[in-house]
Amino acid sequence: MARIRTIKPEFWTSEQIVACCFQARLLFIGLWNFCDDGGIHRDSVRRIKMEIFPGDLVSDDQIEALLSELTGAGLIERYQVDGAKFLRVTGWSHQKIDSPTYKYPPPQNSRNAPGTIPERSA
Repeated sequence: MARIRTIKPEFWTSEQIVACCFQARLLFIGLWNFCDDGGIHRDSVRRIKMEIFPGDLVSDDQIEALLSELTGAGLIERYQVDGAKFLRVTGWSHQKIDSPTYKYPPPQNSRNAPGTIPERSA
């Protein structure tokens, strides 16, 4: 289920964010609406495209390139658990969630429980 998320004003001037193209920034914000309360989402290009760009002519290859850009910028991390692919938004701790529910597993080797990801992104 999509969630209402907050964007801090500092997001717009974060060096980590502005290093990305505007399409990657929009994708990054869109991911927040569809991640579980731990900042985790299935790493599925087709699903992400349907959720965030349903009416746009954006190819699977373009979505993959944008996800790679976000990964390179340290804004998301991609991982697998039992063969299933996931991604996790870094810096998720700025989201205020009263009663979190987790739909997806965190990375197995993570030292951080869901919702306690170290602050990296704005």
